[in-house]
Amino acid sequence: MNKAITDGAHLMPPPFARALSAYSSGDGTPGSEGIEGSGRLVTGDGNFGTCLEITKTAGTQRLRYTGETPLLPGCYLRISARVKAVSGPLPSVRIAGFAGGPEGQPAPGAQTTGPSLRLPALGAVVEVSAIVGAGLRIGVDMIWGGAALYGHFGLDVTGPKGSVVRIESLEIEDVTSAFLRDLVAMVDVRDFGALGDGESDDAAAFVAADAAAFGRTILVPRGQFYLGQDVTLNAPVCFQGRVLMPGNATLHLRRNFDLPSYSAAFGDDAVGLRKGFQALMQADSHHSFDLGGCEIELHEPLMLKMAQPNEDSCSRKRVHNGQLAAIDGPGWEADTITTKGQWTAEHPTVLTAVANVEKVAVGAAVSGPDVRRETYVHATDTAAGTVTLSRPLANGSAQRTLTFTRYAYLLDFSEIAELNNFTLSNVHLRGNGVASGVMLAPQGAGMRLQNCMIQGARNRALTSTGAGCANLVLDRCDIISNRIEDNDPVAINLNADGVRLLNCHVRGPHPFAHIIGNGVLITGLHLQGTAEDTPGLILTQGGTACVIGNRFQNCTLIVGDETTPIEPPGNLFS
Repeated sequence: MNKAITDGAHLMPPPFARALSAYSSGDGTPGSEGIEGSGRLVTGDGNFGTCLEITKTAGTQRLRYTGETPLLPGCYLRISARVKAVSGPLPSVRIAGFAGGPEGQPAPGAQTTGPSLRLPALGAVVEVSAIVGAGLRIGVDMIWGGAALYGHFGLDVTGPKGSVVRIESLEIEDVTSAFLRDLVAMVDVRDFGALGDGESDDAAAFVAADAAAFGRTILVPRGQFYLGQDVTLNAPVCFQGRVLMPGNATLHLRRNFDLPSYSAAFGDDAVGLRKGFQALMQADSHHSFDLGGCEIELHEPLMLKMAQPNEDSCSRKRVHNGQLAAIDGPGWEADTITTKGQWTAEHPTVLTAVANVEKVAVGAAVSGPDVRRETYVHATDTAAGTVTLSRPLANGSAQRTLTFTRYAYLLDFSEIAELNNFTLSNVHLRGNGVASGVMLAPQGAGMRLQNCMIQGARNRALTSTGAGCANLVLDRCDIISNRIEDNDPVAINLNADGVRLLNCHVRGPHPFAHIIGNGVLITGLHLQGTAEDTPGLILTQGGTACVIGNRFQNCTLIVGDETTPIEPPGNLFS
C-alpha cells in the first residue's frame, strides 16, 4: 500500500535549483529564517551536478523544507539525502524534522532527530536516512505518535564549525508497504501511535485504528497496551499482545463479543470474563456474552462488577455456554469474624455500634443467639457502625455476640448494588467441594438460571442476601452435591416474592431450598434426598405457594413454622 497514491499525498520536496526559497535554516515553520544566509547553489559538482552547499556556522546547522509533508494515519515515510564534505573539519549529519500537531503546535513526545552519521572523508559521498512513523515498529527511527499531522523535514549538520558540505537533494518517499507486507488486511495499532509499553495510554491509537479499519481486522501486536479509558472497537480484532485497563474502564469488542476474544485481549480467562461482563452490562451493548464452550479455572471467587448502574432494567442480559471450575487453594477459605453489636425490636434487621464493622463482609452468613435460619449480611455502613441483616433477629438481649462467615462463591454479584433481568444459561459451575456456587446481588429482580448445573458446592449452591432474588426463575437446572459444610445446611435460600422453581433435578443430603417470599410456584422438580425424611423444601410462607407436579424421593416438604412434614396432593412422595 502506498499512501502517496491511495490518499493523494504529495511528498517530494522541490529540487534546490528550482525552489531554494522553499528551504529554511530554522525549523521550517512559517516565519522561520531562509537558507540563503548559510547556503548557496553550486553547479557542475562532479557527483551531484547542481546541489546545495552549506557552510557550518552554528553548533547544529539546520536545513528544513518549509512545505508541510502530511503524515497520514498508518503511513511510514523515509527521508534521505546524499551528502559529502568538501572542506574543513569532518562533521556528522542526521535526518531531522519538526513534528506538527493541531493548530501548528509541536506534537508532544515526537522524536525529531534520526541516527547520526559521521562523514568518513572529504569528498566521500554518503547517504543519510531515517524512517518516520506514528508507531513503535522495528526499523522506525523517529516515532511521532498519533498526534503528529505533518512534518517539516530536512537535515542537521553537527560537529565542529567551519565544515562545508554539499547536499544533492532531499527525498521523501512512502515506505508503508515495507511494514504492512502480508498484513494488508490488518490495521496495526502501532501505526496510529500505540507504544505497547504498558504505561503510555494507547486508547486514542486504538480508536484511530478502528476508525481507519473499513472492514479490515485490527492487529494488536505483541506488547502490553494500556487503555486508560473506555474503548469501543467496531472492527474485528486480532490480539497477539495484551491489554491493561483500570477496573472501571470498559473494552467493548462489538465484532468479537465472546470470552475467547476477551481472554486473548487480557491474557487470562477470569479477567476476560470479568471485563466481558462489564461490557455486557452497558445499556448500549450486546444482550448476550458467549463463553465459547470454555472451561474457566478459578483459584478465587470471580467478583463481577458493573461500570455503571443497571438502569435499563427492561433489557435482558445473558451469559451462556461455558464452565467454571474451582481449583483447590487458599483463595476459597471462608472469612469468619465474631463480634458484638446492639439490637432493638424497633429495628429488628439492624445492628448498631458493631465492633470491627469494617471486617464484616456483605453476604456473610450470620449465626448466634436468636438468629433465624438463612440470615445474611445485606449491607454494612462502616462510618455509622451498622450492619443490616436480610432477616429480623428474634427477640432477645439488646447486645448480641454474633458470628459472620463469608463463604467463597464461584460467581459473586454482591458488589453490584442492583442487578435486574440477568440470565445465566448453559453454564456448569463446579465447586469441587472447595467453592460455593452463586452469590446474588443485594437487590434486583428477574434473575434466571436456565439449563445450568451447580455441582459440588461447598457451603451453598445459591445465596440471596436480600431482595436480589425477586421473581427469580430456576429452570431445568441440576444441583448436585455430596455434602454441604454448615451446621444447618441448605443448598439455596430465597427471600423475595415471585420465585419460580421449574423442572429441576436436585440431589444431596440436605434441604434443597429455604424460601421466605410469597407467590412461589414450584413444579416439575425431582428432589432426591439421601436420607429418609430429610426436608427437601422449607417454605416459611407456605400459604401463598403453589407446589404441584413434583417428586419427593427420600425427602419431605415443610411449610411455615411447623416441623411436621406435609404431603400436598398433586405431588409424588416416595
